Amino acid sequence: MRLSEAKVPQSGLADLIDLIYAAALAEGSTWPEVARHIYTLTGAQQATLILPDANGTKRNVFLEPGTYDERVRHYYRDISPWRVEAGNAIREGTAPVGVVVRGEDIVPDRAFLNSEFYNDYGRHAGFRHMIGGLLNAQTADLVAFTRDAAAGPFEERDRHALQSLMPHMQRALQLRSRLEPDASRLGAGALDALSIAVIVVDGNMRVKHANAAAVALTNGVCGMTVSRTGPDSSLGNTLLSARHPDDHSRLSQLVAAVAKGGSGCALRMRNTRDEPASRASLAVLVSPAMTHFLSGPGTGCRIQPGTAMIVARHLNHSSLPHPGLMCDLYGLTKAEAAVALSFGGGATAEDVARTRCVSPETIRSQVKAILRKTNTSNLRDLERIIAISSAMLPAPL
Repeated sequence: MRLSEAKVPQSGLADLIDLIYAAALAEGSTWPEVARHIYTLTGAQQATLILPDANGTKRNVFLEPGTYDERVRHYYRDISPWRVEAGNAIREGTAPVGVVVRGEDIVPDRAFLNSEFYNDYGRHAGFRHMIGGLLNAQTADLVAFTRDAAAGPFEERDRHALQSLMPHMQRALQLRSRLEPDASRLGAGALDALSIAVIVVDGNMRVKHANAAAVALTNGVCGMTVSRTGPDSSLGNTLLSARHPDDHSRLSQLVAAVAKGGSGCALRMRNTRDEPASRASLAVLVSPAMTHFLSGPGTGCRIQPGTAMIVARHLNHSSLPHPGLMCDLYGLTKAEAAVALSFGGGATAEDVARTRCVSPETIRSQVKAILRKTNTSNLRDLERIIAISSAMLPAPL
């Protein structure tokens, strides 16, 4: 006797609902496990729920990856009369959301049995009877359960059992959408925290991502600029170029080479068309872009094909970390942090003393404490620490 032929125990239904939420949030359950429990509940033999996986590729999460020929399955899924009619209703805004229906309520039996889907695929693959519903009209998330001709059509008790699960599946997918980590957003946020300009482009110099420092850099006097190529200035509609024609040629060649698998190179670029090459002060590094910043969770840190990452910074523009950052990192007092930052650019103890209107002895005493707390041996070593710490600055707004 199927579980649905008797009254479903409330405890069993509660356990299944728990599994649905756990699968959606990847916390101790999987969608195939949920499907197996629903098979027991309704007598279904197969299940379909198309969602994007960790790589952003849509697949039937009710099946284990690699358990069927994706190309064949996708072709017939797209021409399924059930799916076609459901898609039409979604576009017309007439599809009921959260309501379980049976296949014969969507497509008359005669039309279904005469379809290419059923005769070439469904008959042999066990897709004769269907029950399911629309979970989300905006994302067109559909859930469906099927069985073969021998098992017979789904009955009202099956529809009722699934209807009790539909609100939980809807809420579980909402939670999945809102709480699932998005590596691309996290990576972009990490890049925006840097004071160094980072721009990711494709092989044709179209901008895929630019952090806050890059936006500030290209909006100012800089050897690189962006121009709009489409009706708006969104990413993908902006093109990166160098102001000097020779620099643009070199940069374009490097980007194209990296997009095709090259390792990249560093170069200096002129800030204006009139600046001599010997005085070029924009340092640029072109290298492969990483999936860590541009793809979804689970992709790992690999090279993003067809893209290049450009890191740029003015050589003659010094940037210093906030005194508070030095206090947090190295345990300096506010006065010690201010003194430490005063040594940038090769200043001496006497120079700092004059600037701060104190005696050189006071500065030397503070320097001893600063060197000890930062574990540096001299002022040049301290400058190195300050330069490294400056990369932790948020980009200017």
